[in-house]
Amino acid sequence: MRLLLLLLLPLFVMAYRLSNYGEQDVSVVKIQEEFFLGKEIPDAKVLTLNGTKRLKEFMDGKPTALIFAYYTCETACPLTVSNVLKASRSKFADYRFVVLSFDERDNLETLKAFIDKNFGGKVPENWLVGLLSKEDIKRLTEATGYKFYYVPRDKIFIHTSAIIFISPSGKITRYLYGAFPTEKDLKLAFADAQKEKPTLSNIIDLALLACYRYDHARSKYVIDPMVIFALLGVSLVVLTFFLGIYYKTRKEVLR
Repeated sequence: MRLLLLLLLPLFVMAYRLSNYGEQDVSVVKIQEEFFLGKEIPDAKVLTLNGTKRLKEFMDGKPTALIFAYYTCETACPLTVSNVLKASRSKFADYRFVVLSFDERDNLETLKAFIDKNFGGKVPENWLVGLLSKEDIKRLTEATGYKFYYVPRDKIFIHTSAIIFISPSGKITRYLYGAFPTEKDLKLAFADAQKEKPTLSNIIDLALLACYRYDHARSKYVIDPMVIFALLGVSLVVLTFFLGIYYKTRKEVLR
């Protein structure tokens, strides 16, 4: 009996930890988008492995995807960054990607380890990965509605998992949630951000965007039902037109 209890003890401990982890109120990190969409984000000084840069200067009036992370994270943060990096390898050269730590304890050592692990030691030119001061963490996260809190027992942060899209003028245009954004959703979210300042190079993306709408419940772009109905309507009109010509021609031949 004692041996059985000893064998089951680790399972009881694990179950206790999981149940307590499950009690964390993750709803507190939900972004209330209606308060932040259209708001301009503040500028900030970003410390990188190569010195400091101004956030707005790096963005340079380009649509930007902003990802908050903490560099000792072993789950959602590196997963999100690596998936966005994969999706942007051969595309999105005209856009900017920014990864900023919201953990004031992060430093150049953890930043380097994060870059080595997720970027193979080399950050692409259109990416900015760095650290913020405690004051800028507060200003930027509050301006974007991004929330997080630390769980000392598990030594992890509970935080929002979202990619925040910024327009050329620095305004928030879209939140994409989750660690697995598709290339299509990234493209359309950038096109959304570019709408205030369209360019010839993204005119096709803007045309494509007209066929989609953003589904807040699923945090992804879906084909707009109105487009489907419009296409069906046009198809019906065209079909009716050609059927009319066909029967008219057939009637004349029979005469």
